[in-house]
Amino acid sequence: MDELSASETRVAFQGEPGAYGEEALRVLYGPDVEAVPCPTFRAVFEAVAEGHVDSGVIPVESSLGGPVAENVDLLLEHDLPISSELSLRIHHCLVAPPGLALEDVEQVLSHPQALAQCAGYLRRRGLRPVPEANTAIAARRISREALPRTAAIASSLAAELYGLVVLEDGVEDSSDNYTRFVTLGEEPERTWKRRKTALALTVPNEPGALYRVLGAFSARGLDVSRLESRPQRRAWEYVWCLDVEGALEEARVREAVQAAQAACITLRVLGSYGVA
Repeated sequence: MDELSASETRVAFQGEPGAYGEEALRVLYGPDVEAVPCPTFRAVFEAVAEGHVDSGVIPVESSLGGPVAENVDLLLEHDLPISSELSLRIHHCLVAPPGLALEDVEQVLSHPQALAQCAGYLRRRGLRPVPEANTAIAARRISREALPRTAAIASSLAAELYGLVVLEDGVEDSSDNYTRFVTLGEEPERTWKRRKTALALTVPNEPGALYRVLGAFSARGLDVSRLESRPQRRAWEYVWCLDVEGALEEARVREAVQAAQAACITLRVLGSYGVA
């Protein structure tokens, strides 16, 4: 993968400096990119849509916690193409202000996903989980506020940024802990080892409708690597989101999408992009 020239590139992420979103964007764009923190995921989308930044990075799926439903819905709501993907290995640390010993910790702040990914560790230690908006926000809060007997789960980068001590490293319950991030907006072409195409579609409520869509890809030897449904505004009607291995520029992928479209009510390409 080739890094983009980052000298004038501004990329938005959700949270505070030290969040995993910032770590992901620096892997994708290099250390010199200007990372722009946003308070919410919606704010990331709006910053890209309104041209305040060149791109945005959002998490869409955790290998342990599953899809990030809010961001899947925001992808459906906005007309911003997915331009690249990164699976980032997540290393959680138990961090605390200097002087707080591990045996004195009673409660732990972090994002709900991070708390869920460390639930077994927290139970074994007898630590009470307290949800916070973001892992880096949790780290910043315990650094700035005199919260008694309180630690946070965050990255080692967040600990360094906010002057915290790492009490324990690798506190996630599984070593196979990854988060899939995607970038939003148009990008210059790079060199990728793999390409994928993301689609969102609706099908008639009749037997075999989804089967016919999936058959269009199977018949051409294409792997559908992800399939999930999201509710629409009307009760019990759904949008199906799927990822297909291969670029839309490839003839068989393009033909499969065209064949699938004939079996759909609606079909939208969310992006055809490279995988880091």
